Amino acid sequence: MTPRHFFLRLRRLGLNFAWLRSHTVHRRRIRTELGYGAFLSYSGDRDRQWLPHLQRIIERQSRPWYKPPRIRVFLDDSSVSIGPQLWGKIEAGLSRSEWLVVMASPEAKASAWVDREIEWWLTNRSVDTILLVVSGGQLVWDEQRGDWNPELSTALPTRLSGRFEQQPVWKTVDLRHPDDGAELLPDVDSVALGIASVVRGLPEDDLKSEGMRDTRRNLRTARITAVILGLLLLITSTVSVIALVQRAEATRQRDHAVAQQLISQSSFLATRDPFGARLKALAAWRIDPTPESHLAVLNAAVNPETGLLAHSWRVGSVAYSPDGKTIASGGGDGIVRLWDATTQQKVGAPFIGHNRGISSVAFGPGGRTLASASADGTVRLWNVADRRQIGDAFTPHSGMINSVAFSPDGGTLVTVGDHDSGAAVRMWDVAAHRQIGKPLGDRASFVDAVAFSPDGRTFATGDTDGVQLWDAHSRVPLGKKMEAHGISVTSVAFSGDGRTIAAAGYDGSVRLWNTSTRTPAGKPFTASGRPADSVAFSPDGAVFAAAYSDGSVQLWNVPQHSPVGAPLTGHTGPIEDMAFSPDGRTLATAGGDSTVRLWNVRAQRQTGPSIDTGKLSTPAVSPNGRTLAVSRSDGALQFWNVAARRQIGGPLDSGGTGPPLAFSPDSTVLATATSYGTKAAVKLWDVRNRRPSGTLGHRGTGVDHVLTFSPDGRTLATSSGGSVLLWNLATHRQTGALPGAGSPNIVFSPDSRTLATSTADHTVALWDAGTHRRIGETQPGHTADIRAVVFSPDGTLIATASRDNTVRLWSVATRKQVGEPLTGHLSGVISVAFSPDGKALVTGSMDQTIRLWDVATRRQIGEPLQGHSGTVTGAVFDPGGRTIISWGKDETVRLWGVDATVDPVRSLCAWAKGAFTADRWRAYVPSGPAHRPLCPKSGAD
Repeated sequence: MTPRHFFLRLRRLGLNFAWLRSHTVHRRRIRTELGYGAFLSYSGDRDRQWLPHLQRIIERQSRPWYKPPRIRVFLDDSSVSIGPQLWGKIEAGLSRSEWLVVMASPEAKASAWVDREIEWWLTNRSVDTILLVVSGGQLVWDEQRGDWNPELSTALPTRLSGRFEQQPVWKTVDLRHPDDGAELLPDVDSVALGIASVVRGLPEDDLKSEGMRDTRRNLRTARITAVILGLLLLITSTVSVIALVQRAEATRQRDHAVAQQLISQSSFLATRDPFGARLKALAAWRIDPTPESHLAVLNAAVNPETGLLAHSWRVGSVAYSPDGKTIASGGGDGIVRLWDATTQQKVGAPFIGHNRGISSVAFGPGGRTLASASADGTVRLWNVADRRQIGDAFTPHSGMINSVAFSPDGGTLVTVGDHDSGAAVRMWDVAAHRQIGKPLGDRASFVDAVAFSPDGRTFATGDTDGVQLWDAHSRVPLGKKMEAHGISVTSVAFSGDGRTIAAAGYDGSVRLWNTSTRTPAGKPFTASGRPADSVAFSPDGAVFAAAYSDGSVQLWNVPQHSPVGAPLTGHTGPIEDMAFSPDGRTLATAGGDSTVRLWNVRAQRQTGPSIDTGKLSTPAVSPNGRTLAVSRSDGALQFWNVAARRQIGGPLDSGGTGPPLAFSPDSTVLATATSYGTKAAVKLWDVRNRRPSGTLGHRGTGVDHVLTFSPDGRTLATSSGGSVLLWNLATHRQTGALPGAGSPNIVFSPDSRTLATSTADHTVALWDAGTHRRIGETQPGHTADIRAVVFSPDGTLIATASRDNTVRLWSVATRKQVGEPLTGHLSGVISVAFSPDGKALVTGSMDQTIRLWDVATRRQIGEPLQGHSGTVTGAVFDPGGRTIISWGKDETVRLWGVDATVDPVRSLCAWAKGAFTADRWRAYVPSGPAHRPLCPKSGAD
């Protein structure tokens, strides 16, 4: 082929591409004038989250790439522009649509907008072109009436009642869970295929075959296009170097912009869509790995144990196991989860079997069996050990079961619920899996609560009229009902000795009765007229907790008939259920805000795992994170096993009066300050044997503030009389002093060659540990006393915490401040420590919070850790960086799981369990950046 023929063919090829581009633009213009195959009518946040995905799947069915969708779908979130005439635009969409697809649900049934859209359709179209998709609740067709059952069809919009001449075909949204522990998700692909089948009038199998043919055609077109583009690229490569560089820069800028957008969206979705928030943060990191996107991943991944057990749906019930080690919670998604009460982590796979929300959970007396009741009208028994259902489900009610209770011996189960199928109270033989006798009560009472007495002889039920006691053996009422004066009872509870029963009512009151005389025990307990949703007695019966509709909990002293402290607040929705731990120290509350919160009853604060160190004590944690030493003001010295939260042996006489104390770097030696009359000394202890191992004679009046070991374990520094004294630990002799360096803060550099001390003018002085000379000082910055100083693990940075509410970073080499200060604490910062890898900081403050910080960006990671009820005086990472150990003036030591800060990407991938797929990328990530695997192949992609 001659060069002339070659360029003629190339010109002809360019003309063909021009025609194809013009034709495609023309077809795209025509597409905007076409109507819609389906109009999606819906209501509620649940459907709003997944319907855009359904719209995309219907419109993106396999087709030639140059053709418009076979079916266009109208969805008001994406198809209606912002403007004042909203109904006019919706009406225009209706008039251009062939089918009305109604997402039937309780929310749609109550929606005025859905009702108006259906009214328009029935006026202007045929009912035969309405397709029903049940996304919540249920539809029940009554063959005898030839119409919907109005009582059981909880998802049917009222205007559709009596409209169908015969039973129509409808589709129910299936929920799927790909792995154990995964959240239930709508089967969008199945719904999309069903709608497309009806709208196009083709069987689903034909649609699948058509999709396969279109996919093969698209692949052939793509291969041809790739060959042509490759040829063009080869021809023009010699003159396109600059263009490629510019394109690469444009791509980089685009990716950076998309990553910033994803970071912003991830922060916004943190509490609304945790899955989307985490995927977007991880995608931002994969697209543009910067410190900002890494911080987004950290924020998305970190989930410290702060007394909050997070669900993705409302939590309807909560219960402690008899030994107090396990917590069970039931969610609105029909799933029951188990949690370790100490670590506050999920335990094993969840219990999945119910198809509607959980209303009640209860452990059997040995903790080996768990009962769960649901709005689906069933009760299921579960083997806690192997996570399997025991026998078939009990089906006592066709409506919702409101509450379930085991007898103390575990042989009997009582269920109460809706009375549409007869009396509302039923008793069951647990071993035989069989109902005992006939139902109790009558159809006229709506029974909402049930509880067994501690001795198992009686049980109580609460209904719209009051509280009824029943003989558990003879199954007959015990006397007349204890009237609540027309107030509906929502919850009942027996005191630990069984002598008193409490009932919560919609008028906001809690009434107590004497179970022997069935007479009121004093006046009702009231709190501002708020409806009381739940009540629970502490094990000793001296206190009960009442939960109110505003999400608050009030503790009440029974003998004194008075509130205990201020209300416990934290839930952002009503509280559905409560339970005290068997030891009475913790109260668990289940809320409509999708959380279970744990509260320290004594401190009346939300709490994480803790160790009670006692009053007037000063703790120190060994560098290996295994041992806690507590020095008390009375001279007692105690050791604790941190992991087991158990005291090691009895208290020892340290000969001192409290602080200071310090562990050696290898965690084998503890130093404590002692006093003998007017003399002072430092006593050394063998940690393993809990025995004294030596004494350092001290000159001066005492050890003022600090004991600090050098990282090499050879030297101990003490503060006394305005000076810092250095001691040789091998010879137990003083080796020198830093005159004028008296300081509440003394810290060695990682190589043990430099000492840092805080000064009276709010700076840090650096000293040569060998020559004992001052070698420099940081620039001014803080405006109040420095309360803590620490070197980074690599020795290049110093972090200082101050009463001016800030933390600052300093370069050791230049003595200059690095970046802006870390701000966020609302009061003075008392403690600061680096993570083992130096990438994170933890701080403790007078505002009673602990905060995590990203060193690279100097910004806070996640929300503050709340649980202490006093100033946080110390907080450190364990050697692995996966746990924070903190202590404070509330005399407690707390543990916080921050595993995600060590490797946030791995943490997110382990959490997703394979759900971060290419399809999810396309659904959550804006177009532009090519798909990148979010997780390693072994993890998720």
